[in-house]
Amino acid sequence: MTEKEKLLAGQYYDARDPELIAMYHRARKLLKAFNNLDSELLDEREQLLDDLLGFKEPRVWIEAPFNCDYEENISIGKDTFVNTNCIFLDDNKITIGENGLIAPFVQIYTAGHPMKASERVI
Repeated sequence: MTEKEKLLAGQYYDARDPELIAMYHRARKLLKAFNNLDSELLDEREQLLDDLLGFKEPRVWIEAPFNCDYEENISIGKDTFVNTNCIFLDDNKITIGENGLIAPFVQIYTAGHPMKASERVI
């Protein structure tokens, strides 16, 4: 089982795995571009959101700044608004339905780690 498969299965995984690190860096590049984009550049904004999210229906608006870990694990339904400074730690699937209104500074976490240091220190 790969580390990504473990991540998606809700099992403990090695976040230093090369595949996960590559996903993380890709997300960082897309987030940097999205968070620094002029809000009037609507076509570019849509393209970045299409590239950033695993699935996005029409009329999704995400206010910058926005942050996530891996990007491809997030699905958002149509007519959903995500307000400023939200953080989605998508170490597993995050699915937001249609017509959602997410307030500023909301943080959705799917990440977890062993509570005992001896279990998480390699």
